[in-house]
Amino acid sequence: MQPADERRRHAISRLLFALAIAAAAAAVLLGVTGGFTIRPFGVRVSAHGALRPALLALLAAAVALRWLPAERQVQLLARWRHLTDRLLPVSAVFAATTVLVLGLTFGARVAGGSDGYGYVSEARLWLGGNLHVPSALVTDAPWPNAEWTFAPLGYRPADGHTVVPTYAPGVPLLMALFRTTLGSCGPYLVNPVCAAVLVLLAYGLGVRVSGPVTGAIAALSVASSPTLLFMSMFAMSDVPAAAFWTGAVLLACRSTRSSAAGSGLAAGIAITMRPNLAPLALGPALIAVWPMIRQDSRDAWRRLFVFGGACLPFVLFIALLNNRLYGSPFQSGYGDTAALFSAGHVPANFVRFPRWLWQTQGPLIFIFPAAMGIRSPGPSRLVLRRMLVAFVVLVFICYLWYTPFDAWWYLRFVLPAFPVMFVLAADVVWWGTRRFGSRARIVAAVVFAWVTIDYGITQARDRGAFEIGTGEQKYADVGRYVAGALPRNAVVFTVQHSGSIRYYSGRAIVQWEWMEGAWLDRAIEYLRASGFEPFVILEQSEMPVFRERFASQHSVGLIDRAPLAVHSRGVYIYGTSATAAAPPVTVPHTTGCE
Repeated sequence: MQPADERRRHAISRLLFALAIAAAAAAVLLGVTGGFTIRPFGVRVSAHGALRPALLALLAAAVALRWLPAERQVQLLARWRHLTDRLLPVSAVFAATTVLVLGLTFGARVAGGSDGYGYVSEARLWLGGNLHVPSALVTDAPWPNAEWTFAPLGYRPADGHTVVPTYAPGVPLLMALFRTTLGSCGPYLVNPVCAAVLVLLAYGLGVRVSGPVTGAIAALSVASSPTLLFMSMFAMSDVPAAAFWTGAVLLACRSTRSSAAGSGLAAGIAITMRPNLAPLALGPALIAVWPMIRQDSRDAWRRLFVFGGACLPFVLFIALLNNRLYGSPFQSGYGDTAALFSAGHVPANFVRFPRWLWQTQGPLIFIFPAAMGIRSPGPSRLVLRRMLVAFVVLVFICYLWYTPFDAWWYLRFVLPAFPVMFVLAADVVWWGTRRFGSRARIVAAVVFAWVTIDYGITQARDRGAFEIGTGEQKYADVGRYVAGALPRNAVVFTVQHSGSIRYYSGRAIVQWEWMEGAWLDRAIEYLRASGFEPFVILEQSEMPVFRERFASQHSVGLIDRAPLAVHSRGVYIYGTSATAAAPPVTVPHTTGCE
């Protein structure tokens, strides 16, 4: 029979373990739901943060373990290690699956705005075999900048009275592949799938750097990143480009020529998605050849040749396409490169990127440079860590010179650095605490992972990541309403909805932001005399700009009349004829991808 003291210790330990389980369950519940506020008997009771119950669970479990006899502690730790060896890969798969499900559930499935319309419509053009879209109305239009006014968002004028896409071809080609295999919804699955792949690649890179614990922490951290969750909801290029760059880095870490070829292939595809990040190819190229420079310089050169041979065709493809569409191999659809990149942009970006990182990811991500001093589990890994830090720095350098923006989600530009930063930060936590013993390492790893996950998910929720699909649906709603309610000869003056109206209704548009202020009345008269019926579609936020630009025009009074139709998200449709519908029709909500 056990002594009384030992039975007491066991009882206390079981009680503390029960408390740890309850606190952990509460932390998960609060993290998923965002918390609650209730008022029983008029007393306000609220709980909204998962961090405190998570720390309580960790503390209770640690104390419970200490109350057990030494032999029992050793047994439990051995079982824990065996269990975690099995669960770590599963955690990465779970994180990737969660990101995929969130993207499919809350993501936008509309060709709206500039990016969504630009990428999805370009995918259709690639399937059709012609990137030049005729713009017949521009031929006789009398107002200045007419060729630009007839180009929807995401497009620009080209030779022969046509418009061409401004976006690089990589993501539209991937969307075209998904559309061919999965149907009309295929293009909108690209980002959720690439986000899930990115999480798995972060795990693989972490394992390669210092083991499965590092990989699991990195995967969970990437999966909960507000930037990744936010951008995985849009049909844009940031997440796919980050996935292919991470794949290039991971393949470069392997020591075979075939992996060097795969790394070059992944880097080349990434370049077709974001050509301005072509200098990043230097990172995986050096990682691929560095281990062999001192051992066998010939093999190092062979690997570099293989890497370059796999990557170069994609660079040439981009150069040839730019020359055909924009008149120069070095000219992109975004316009003059010299205007986009300037030393004058560095101060603003140098302040904004770190500030946004701190606000959205918290301070723990900033420990990643400390990985350059970690020598375990071998000296070759030290060089790899330093190269990975250099890769992160190179990503930020590529955008320090770029036109600055003032919204946190422009962290999307540097998304290729996120998996590497989280791998290195997790590496610092796991290997940097090894001198304090296995228990301290476990505690440090759990605390880092939980704080990062909790903070990231909270930020993503508070910043509206899970409301994007609902908000973006307005573009399809309005476009489909135009297709069914407006006449075939309608010409719509609009900006934000210029692409979606073209995509869903096929009606001609006039981007009024390119029109000089003195031309609105004459443009409407010209179109009506030419057999067209003009309409105006404005977002609530566009109305002050529209009013100011055309203050001298009689037609600006259109927006003071009752609109023909209204969308609940603040979109107004106006006719330009003398009569107006009253009361306005409500634009119905729609579903589906086409």
